[in-house]
Amino acid sequence: MNILRLSPMELLKPLRDYQTAPIGFLWLEKLSAHYLGTSEMALRLVPLLCGLGSLFLLVALARRFLDAATIPLAVGLFAISDPLVYYASEVKQYSGDVAVALLLYLVTESLFDSHPRLVRLIFATLAGCVAIWFSFSAVFVLAGIGLAALWVAVKKNVKPSMLRLSVPAMFWAGSFLLYYVASLRESARVNHGLMMYWRDAFAPIPPKSVSDVLWYKQSFFGIFSFPAGLTFTGIAAVAAVIGANEFRKRDQGKFLCLILPIMVALLASSVHRYPFQGRLLLFLVPSLFFFLALGLQTIKRKTSETSVLAMLLAGFLFLDPTLTAAKHFVKPPEVEEARAAIDYIEKHRSRDDVLYCYYSAEFPLQYYRERGRIGPIDEIMGVASRDDWPRYMEDLNRLRGQKRVWILFSHVWRDNGADEQSFFLEHLDQIGKRVDSMQVIGASAYLYDLSSD
Repeated sequence: MNILRLSPMELLKPLRDYQTAPIGFLWLEKLSAHYLGTSEMALRLVPLLCGLGSLFLLVALARRFLDAATIPLAVGLFAISDPLVYYASEVKQYSGDVAVALLLYLVTESLFDSHPRLVRLIFATLAGCVAIWFSFSAVFVLAGIGLAALWVAVKKNVKPSMLRLSVPAMFWAGSFLLYYVASLRESARVNHGLMMYWRDAFAPIPPKSVSDVLWYKQSFFGIFSFPAGLTFTGIAAVAAVIGANEFRKRDQGKFLCLILPIMVALLASSVHRYPFQGRLLLFLVPSLFFFLALGLQTIKRKTSETSVLAMLLAGFLFLDPTLTAAKHFVKPPEVEEARAAIDYIEKHRSRDDVLYCYYSAEFPLQYYRERGRIGPIDEIMGVASRDDWPRYMEDLNRLRGQKRVWILFSHVWRDNGADEQSFFLEHLDQIGKRVDSMQVIGASAYLYDLSSD
């Protein structure tokens, strides 16, 4: 709704309803909506192109970072990773984060040369400056690449290279500073809701308690589960550590390129500037898969080429993602099918019906109303009162006396056994009669007769 309702310049300001995204992504979405319309498919085009493009970028990068026998492992895991597939179809910026990270690794390769061509150096500098406006995580990737290139130059004692590296570094820093002043500063100041939402995703540095130490353990293994999309996280973690160590031995520059963005993101997390959790770490998945693939290849080499151990480990890692990809190819996953619930209401409603909208269903209802999927209807927007549930009953009591009231649910809040939808329905069943209902994944519609006392 921010993309559709705000002007390009308004998108530079803090978005409404606790949302945030890079301005480059928002402008691409705005452009797509302007020329292709506001359908779900038009809005999903940018993430889809980023997801598809990432496959080709990963292959190109794998050829530079891995040997021929290891490439199929990394590319295979990447191609069937469920989170990567999913975020290539959701109107969020995270598949763009992956594409930008891969592109930056490819175009900044010249920074590691002792005598890079001027054209390639300029291109790497400009690419980094632009990338910052299209991906929040580009800052971490660029910081990692810059520090890795500096380390290589210092180790080789190539002073001209150290001087040349200062040029892209200054331009990247200037681009980030400009973007921060133009947009990020104000967003960071007002987005307290997002900070609360991600309050458990900030790294405790230094750890001061057992729970702080456990945070690192959970985050380390958790990253292999999501966003990497692997089930056997213990196997994945061990293989990745072995692979990272092998990278360190073979090529410290490439090792630092892959590991330092993780460290920088963790550092940013410790000062509450970037949550280190879930979909916000999708840009790290290529690095994880490179480590993991090289780790499996190293295990195979050290246990003899005919050993079945490495093949079994690879089989375990590929098993669940492969089955999930096959299942979703046959039947695409459903998440929050609000459109189906809204369509049901439109099909079965009468002219004088009332629609009560659960507060978190407000935005799907707005979107599909503006797409013409539901006609004019007397709407009542529900209150949000997670800290005061009796207020929900007061709000529902406003509906008393109505003969036909539809209740629309989507994105229902559930936490620690609490379920707002169940609470709503229990109260409605007490004050009226349930006439009709339909449930789909993540959404539902109920029709009540509340005319009796």
